[in-house]
Amino acid sequence: MIGIRNVLQISTRGFPAATVFRTIPTGLRFLSSSPNSFITEVKSLDSFEELIKSPKLTLTDFYATWCGPCNAISPILEKLAEKYQEEVQFLKVDVDESTEIAQEYQVSAMPTFVFFKDGTPIGKIVGANPQHIQQALEQYK
Repeated sequence: MIGIRNVLQISTRGFPAATVFRTIPTGLRFLSSSPNSFITEVKSLDSFEELIKSPKLTLTDFYATWCGPCNAISPILEKLAEKYQEEVQFLKVDVDESTEIAQEYQVSAMPTFVFFKDGTPIGKIVGANPQHIQQALEQYK
């Protein structure tokens, strides 16, 4: 399996830092292109603004392909999107490819999750915390 080498510096008490190499499978870096995905990737500000006007709750995941926590939470989001597919619209925005959208909504850390209803932001979570996302989905839906 082809992967990316990720280098971690580990410091132990009183001993020199050790370097640990681990390989991250390349497939984890990218949004699933599966036709069965319940998450829509948005690339233009016009499309994004049209989609968030929905009366349905919209959860937008602002992510970056190089972001470890973004990659880690991606499969969890896919499961949540499937679970809440009737009640919630799930969107993904790559902040490196869609800088205009990220700037418009003042996203400066990844992952950032912004909840919208009728085009209005109603909540924001910064960081990959599945429990907080689940609680917000229940609260806002």
